[in-house]
Amino acid sequence: MPTNVTVEYVLAEEEYFKAKTPADRLAAMKRMIAVAPKHKSAEKLNAALKRKFSELKKDIEREKKAGKGKRTEVVRKEGALTVVFIGVANSPKSRLFAKIAGLEYKGENEYKFVMRMIPYENVWMQGIDMPAFYAGISEAGGQIFDLVRLADFIILAIKSADDFELIRNELAKRDIDINKKNLASAIDISDVDDFKEKIWRRVGKIRVKTRTRGVTAPKPVVLDPRATVKDLAGTVHKDFVQRFKIAKIWGPSAKFAGQQVGLEHRLADGDSVEIFTK
Repeated sequence: MPTNVTVEYVLAEEEYFKAKTPADRLAAMKRMIAVAPKHKSAEKLNAALKRKFSELKKDIEREKKAGKGKRTEVVRKEGALTVVFIGVANSPKSRLFAKIAGLEYKGENEYKFVMRMIPYENVWMQGIDMPAFYAGISEAGGQIFDLVRLADFIILAIKSADDFELIRNELAKRDIDINKKNLASAIDISDVDDFKEKIWRRVGKIRVKTRTRGVTAPKPVVLDPRATVKDLAGTVHKDFVQRFKIAKIWGPSAKFAGQQVGLEHRLADGDSVEIFTK
């Protein structure tokens, strides 16, 4: 059967995404592991949780060894999708980030990575306020350009054509073509909810919920836009594709509620799927 998490798990995950310090995130992750389902179809989930718990512990130890004033910043890709905010010094990028993340704006951030999980309907988006770009930043290296490559969406906070050209040129020096990335240029955002919806639609990912004996899991599985039942089955459990019998679909991709489909059925955002195995 598909992995159906409990309400307790969803609440623990929400604490994890809202945590402001590595120690708080580690504590929330520990609770997630404690309340995660322990049946066979949850093996992949439990393995991922334990791996992430181990990574968090290593990050905390690395920061302790670095010492005060020499903090080693490690930002890992998390959530349904990752949105990075890029701008030059004195650009409005941090103001936009604070507005979308629901934070109090305390001035423009020029030197640090600031990460906050941003709720969008029933999933979380990872927002990252990046250090300010400047001419020559491409030579500094670091994880700035790794995060830009991994990002699902880029928000450029620009006030002039010169700002845009500086950012574009520095990214190009690290072989990143912003014309091939999902991005938006912005000075202000009037409707936050509408903007978050536009980000989600632009990226194109879909949310699919699993069902077990008629009970729908509260937490959706996030998949690529052209995902099929086979992709969902492989994500839920490594054996489900080989043992697949039929699936039943409710939602936008179904011709009628409870339609029986095979592995190649194309899924849509908002579907609910129950997988039956041999």
